[in-house]
Amino acid sequence: MALSEPGRMVKSARTAFEIIEYIHEQDGAELGELSERLDLAKSTIHGYLSTLESLEYLVNEGGRYHLSLKFFYHGTAACNSVPIAGLADETLRSLAEETSLVAWLVVEEHGRAVYLDRVVSDDAVRTYGRVSKRTHLHRPASGKAILAHLPDSRVRNIVDSYGLPGRTEHTITDEEALFEELAAVRQRGYAISEHEVALGVQSVAAPIHHRGEVLGAVSVSGMSNQVDDEYFQSELPDVVALAAADIGDRYAERHG
Repeated sequence: MALSEPGRMVKSARTAFEIIEYIHEQDGAELGELSERLDLAKSTIHGYLSTLESLEYLVNEGGRYHLSLKFFYHGTAACNSVPIAGLADETLRSLAEETSLVAWLVVEEHGRAVYLDRVVSDDAVRTYGRVSKRTHLHRPASGKAILAHLPDSRVRNIVDSYGLPGRTEHTITDEEALFEELAAVRQRGYAISEHEVALGVQSVAAPIHHRGEVLGAVSVSGMSNQVDDEYFQSELPDVVALAAADIGDRYAERHG
């Protein structure tokens, strides 16, 4: 499915969500700050804030506005609506324990990678990322594993919409190079990311399949000094692929 084309947009709704997203990104914001950021009169911003507060989507703490727990209510419902969300807990725990790394469940939505769940082993060093984070698909191994199993037209649509911004000198930023990488992922059955999300961080991922559709990906990530190179290249991919297959089997049992 292609990314939605912008049609007739309701300006007030867009402004309300720009306010919400800014408050989220800044972990709170004041009236004047929002007015300056969005280039709108304070009276206009105050109207939005008052409305969102009355609907219980914001809380006002001494003039600084924060998101309310009502978003937690909606977020839980959204997470539960993802078909594989409740099927990966046991597999992720086992994967984290076996590898002593951070195990992730990642899905694609609106052309973004969404970190849906995470299990951290007792020995793991926490790496960049958090549950609910939305990011570009071309950088983490999990995103590459998903992209590799989407139609080429869909991949191009995503690239056209979001570009291929780099985070490090190792990030793929060229469309032709990306398609070459995705072909290699399909051939070997797993994806890797080495220093592409952040220097010193590497990950391995495998796609979760069902009847030719990619449902998401399982990955493990850690610091490069935490994982032996031979293990990373030769053994870890099989371990991750088995975990992804296990979740795919659980999905098939439930959905046929």
